[in-house]
Amino acid sequence: MNIQNLINEYILGGSIAQLSRKYAITSYKIKKILENNNIHIRTRAEQNKISNAQRASSVNNDYFSNIITVNQAWLLGFLAADGWIEKDRNRINLELSIVDKEILEKIKKEVQIENKILERETNKGFSIARLSWTSGIQKNKLAHYGIVPNKTYKEMHLPLFKNEDLTYAFILGYFDGDGSISINNDYCRFRICAYRPELLKDIYIFLNKKGSLNQNSKGLWELSISTTYSIPLFQKLYSLNSLHLARKYNKFLEYNTSKRV
Repeated sequence: MNIQNLINEYILGGSIAQLSRKYAITSYKIKKILENNNIHIRTRAEQNKISNAQRASSVNNDYFSNIITVNQAWLLGFLAADGWIEKDRNRINLELSIVDKEILEKIKKEVQIENKILERETNKGFSIARLSWTSGIQKNKLAHYGIVPNKTYKEMHLPLFKNEDLTYAFILGYFDGDGSISINNDYCRFRICAYRPELLKDIYIFLNKKGSLNQNSKGLWELSISTTYSIPLFQKLYSLNSLHLARKYNKFLEYNTSKRV
């Protein structure tokens, strides 16, 4: 083992845990080597800051800095519904059923994320796909829209962009993350839900108070829009040509096709 190489790698940001694995020696011995060479031993917070900065280089940090495309607005809505931000780190996460892995692949490409999409199985036997990336700049920009750690319990509002299509794209993103489409013969329902009412109230007003907004027996707020108003809404949302969840889009196409027969 070349001690000077080890010291140089630590100075350049390598963690003690990484160096321990690489050089097959204990963390204790590495600390002793560093101390004997008068190298400051970083605290965990200091090391996390360096590690986060290194990982942040593998993503488009400025992606949310200026929302001007429907894809940006859609992803903002999708994260508002289905993403989570870690409190003590700059990590942003999305975890979906494996059947929706395709949209994670598109997000990965859209935001220029180098990290791999990981797959796992839950204790209940469900297959899950997860995409995580690190960006302090994105974390700060998302906070501007109310997308923060523990956002479930925070007040969040509908972004009203100068271009109305961007607001519709945000709604589609939120629907893809935390909404459902129900179809049955002549019936087609658009539904989104949330733990807090503010965002759904804003959407309700933006859509000219179409449908109904209520709190269900489980304490969730639901905005439900039935056939007469849901069909033109779906047509508008999918005319944007933004990112979208294929599974829900195909369900709407199924309804639309059956009406033409």
